[in-house]
Amino acid sequence: MNKEVIYLEPEDDITDILTKLQQAEQKVVALVPPKKASILRSAVNMKLVARVAKECEKVAVIVTADPAIVKMAMTAKIPVAKTLQSRPVVPNEENLKKAEALEDVIDEDILEGKKSDKKSKKSDEEADINNEKKPENNKNEIQLDEDSLEDAEAKDKAKQKAKKKAQKEAAEQNFFQKYRKWIFAGSFAAVILAVILVWAFVFAPAVKITVAISGTPNNFSENVRFTTDVNAQNLEENLLFAEQITLDKSYKTDLSATGEEDRGEKATGRVTATVSFRPSEYMGYGGFGITIAVGERFKNESNGLTYIATSSDSKGWDGEEASIKCDNGTLVSGSGFRQMCQFSISVSVEAERGGEEYNIGANSNWSPLSIGNATVTNGGPIAGGTTKMVKVISEDDINKAKETLLAEHTIEGKEDILSDLGDDLIAIEASFKDEITEVKTSPEQGQEVKDGDKPSADIKITYSIYVVKKSTIEAYINSKTNVAEDQKIYSYGEPYFERFTDIENEARLKSTYETGPTVTKEDILEKVKGKKTGQVSSILKSINGVSSVNIETSYFWVWSVPNNPNKITIELVGEGSQE
Repeated sequence: MNKEVIYLEPEDDITDILTKLQQAEQKVVALVPPKKASILRSAVNMKLVARVAKECEKVAVIVTADPAIVKMAMTAKIPVAKTLQSRPVVPNEENLKKAEALEDVIDEDILEGKKSDKKSKKSDEEADINNEKKPENNKNEIQLDEDSLEDAEAKDKAKQKAKKKAQKEAAEQNFFQKYRKWIFAGSFAAVILAVILVWAFVFAPAVKITVAISGTPNNFSENVRFTTDVNAQNLEENLLFAEQITLDKSYKTDLSATGEEDRGEKATGRVTATVSFRPSEYMGYGGFGITIAVGERFKNESNGLTYIATSSDSKGWDGEEASIKCDNGTLVSGSGFRQMCQFSISVSVEAERGGEEYNIGANSNWSPLSIGNATVTNGGPIAGGTTKMVKVISEDDINKAKETLLAEHTIEGKEDILSDLGDDLIAIEASFKDEITEVKTSPEQGQEVKDGDKPSADIKITYSIYVVKKSTIEAYINSKTNVAEDQKIYSYGEPYFERFTDIENEARLKSTYETGPTVTKEDILEKVKGKKTGQVSSILKSINGVSSVNIETSYFWVWSVPNNPNKITIELVGEGSQE
């Protein structure tokens, strides 16, 4: 049975050994490790060799006299041979002891089938004789192929030739294993290079050709109106759709608390309201009465201050009774109803604000109530008011902060909202507005500002401006101009609006446009496809009306115009638009 010899390298790892075993072509594979090899001194690695050999349906033989490797082979039940010509056997304890005794006299020559001295040769021969004599050893021998093993010496020459072939194959395999990373890297690099070349010369080439047409500048001026309903736009009736764009920006600013309020105790007391009337005037007409509700305001004429009712009371007559009970007695029908009747009610009041100035004595002067011109009196003092002045955030403080922020950020806000507009939007600059839409103060308005507090305000300003699409303006200019059949509009100036007051009124649209001889993109495309970029300029300048040509290639290595129309961009502009 032929066997394949694999000479292991010192730098081989277990993965390399398993790969070589799997790639071996012969059923019997002799693994020849270098002297003092450490990779096969691991029980785990040796078991991996045994398992892979079994999976590949191969017989792995370790050619070594190293007792450490023999011991690991014994554990994994892998056959071992001292030389390539020796019979392989599964090691046992006796083989292991002999291998340890001969360790000092075995070198790399032995692994190649040569004896370094007579002592080693004799030991090998004795070991072979002992193995043949002892049946217990023969039971561990692996019979690879009895006929071929018995005739091994007779066929030494053929085996040597096979050995050289195996060595050559092993060398080739070792070369591949050694340089496989470089081989794979080179192959990958070649594929990448091929992809890059295909991309660079097939997909990447593209050309943009800008053709300037000799044109005539024209002025445009028309009165226009605006609508905020996109569906209502009507160019024939000079009605353009205008959209309002808004931008919200929040600012934080410090506040100066200049307001003052008296947060002392409020004065309290009671007041009495009295009304007089003649019952005869209201008999049968719903009667008469007086009611004071909570919140009713009373003004004292002595100090000019206001007090507010904190309770309610009422008294009245329905006008149907034959008699009426007045505060000054009971009146009966007849001449008694022509006498004056008085109703009086009393309610508790408190000062509108805290402060000592709200304290007044009894029987002070009050303004009459609007209810029946009722008179107001206080039988007792209104007292208990105390003074405690505190700083507060007033409305004036907030208004000053608003004005300051608007003054500081109006220009900035206008620049920001204009910078956010796209290229196809034309702003009606006179429509720009900025307004305060939200104010939050800390502390809140009217709250006390204590010593050490730093009042502040968060203020949101909303900036807004109306815009019209540039494409809409260009379409409007086209609809209002008469261009000759052999002419066309190639470019438009920067349109703007004058005399704008508000979105409801008219404004004046002004702009410019440039006309020139009609040149189509299709004509240019047919003339430039596949041509060298150096030829394109002279070809196109021969067309009537073409004043200049600018060619931009996608990459520096592109020297010709692609034949694919999708890779060619043509732009026609007026001569004046390039200035």
